[in-house]
Amino acid sequence: MSRMTELSSLEDSLRARRLDVERVEDTFNVQQGTGIMATKAHIDPRRLFDTLSDDEEIRRRQIAGFVNGIKHVLLEPKRSSADEWDFVESAGRLVPAPQASTFTLGVQEAAGQTPWTVDFVDDLHFAYFIQLDRGLRVLTEAQVERWGVSEDRITAAARSLLFHKTRNLDFQPFEDNSEVQRLHAGDDLDAARCLVVADAFYSDIGDEFRFALPSTEHFLCVLQSTPDGLSELSDATRKIYLEADTPLSTRIFRFETGTPVAIEDSDDD
Repeated sequence: MSRMTELSSLEDSLRARRLDVERVEDTFNVQQGTGIMATKAHIDPRRLFDTLSDDEEIRRRQIAGFVNGIKHVLLEPKRSSADEWDFVESAGRLVPAPQASTFTLGVQEAAGQTPWTVDFVDDLHFAYFIQLDRGLRVLTEAQVERWGVSEDRITAAARSLLFHKTRNLDFQPFEDNSEVQRLHAGDDLDAARCLVVADAFYSDIGDEFRFALPSTEHFLCVLQSTPDGLSELSDATRKIYLEADTPLSTRIFRFETGTPVAIEDSDDD
């Protein structure tokens, strides 16, 4: 892919996330919002371009992950003091979300800081956010270092809030006459619900439960891993992945003692 094509793809992805974009040679001035409360960043994408895969599908996810990092940085209000909050102040507002690994590059470029993340599967990891009264803050390594608390305490706090945001939801048919169901709240945390769904819906989750995370805004599943159900789940996952502004994975997952695990193609043969 040529540099001009890479720049155009990145610009399209930035605009798809409703960011105002001005290209300055091979860099971008990016803005979220308007007026005196607008948040801004100057983005040099060279480090992203150095990492891009030759595979078109992977490259889309990498660009989207980078843009998602920028977007989330700019969602923190200009006058926010959340970077100074300690763990006690932040714990009740923490939420997780799976992201492509290039999310880290986007945060670094827009904020000059490295997000605090936990590895997940393939090139995905979980980033963590402090929900504010307006907007949110990306949790950074520097802030966690100041907190001086363990990874387990941070992830447990984030799971707790996500659980309470999930337990009153219902599985809904993804499409008419389909075995595929969707768990959806419209809060950008649907994919993250893979961390708590086994606890929130323990009576519905059996050994045959399979699910997919095609984008940050989708949690798709089948209660039974029948051939037809898995085929429908795989088709729906791939379709969403190819169309989403924030694609994550075409993998199918299962739970192993409550932990999401990507299955191999032969696992359900």
